[in-house]
Amino acid sequence: MKCKNCEQPLQQENNYCNHCGAKVIKNRLTLRNVGEEFSQVFLNIDNTFLRTIFQMFIHPDRVILDYISGVRKRYLNVISYFTIALTLAGLQLFILRKFYPEALAIPDFYGNAKNVIDLNWLFDYYSMLMLIYLPIYALIARLTFIKYKKFNYTEHLVIMTYLMAHFTIVSVLIILPMSIFGGNYMEVGMLLNLLLFFHTCYTYKKIYPLSIKQLLFSVFLFFVFTSIIFIIFEAVFIAYLLFTGDMQELIEASRASH
Repeated sequence: MKCKNCEQPLQQENNYCNHCGAKVIKNRLTLRNVGEEFSQVFLNIDNTFLRTIFQMFIHPDRVILDYISGVRKRYLNVISYFTIALTLAGLQLFILRKFYPEALAIPDFYGNAKNVIDLNWLFDYYSMLMLIYLPIYALIARLTFIKYKKFNYTEHLVIMTYLMAHFTIVSVLIILPMSIFGGNYMEVGMLLNLLLFFHTCYTYKKIYPLSIKQLLFSVFLFFVFTSIIFIIFEAVFIAYLLFTGDMQELIEASRASH
């Protein structure tokens, strides 16, 4: 008998392959054993995904510092966690755009500006935008905490990826049911941004650690660097609109909405 995964020889009494560690499947597929596999992978209390979500709420420093220090088995790795987050976010947008488009309406408090805002491109390229934002936020975090020299840029990227992935997963679990029952995607999302802010502060306070005074100063620096970087991006974007002629279209659309 051979392992069906790595082709190494197996003894009849083996339940797992000694070479690759794969479980030896001896029975034919039935609904019962498929259900048991699903339960073991996704529903049991020892599942790394569930454990990672739970620990990211109360001890995010443990999850992040374990990964940075080389621990890989205790919690879900950062790439897998982020991939699951993007998958859930994409599924959420598909459901809302397909069955509950009214939940994606731009709120009235945007006033006339909502007539010229098109969110379709944001939803179409949501995953790509997440991939763009992450290195930017990691750079801002590196600049904010540069005097501490505890983490390099790549490690800050890991920290931000874990935080953004966790925020995205939690947001899907909250926004999707609320949108289905009449809530607005953007309104609920704005409120949840406060969760991201406080959770990020809590995490950085734990992993350095920081005093309250140091934390407040770091928050101030983070906003300063964020403002500078996004002003630069906004200037580049406006220059692009002027160069392509899209700025005039936006102005005309704004005038037509009045």
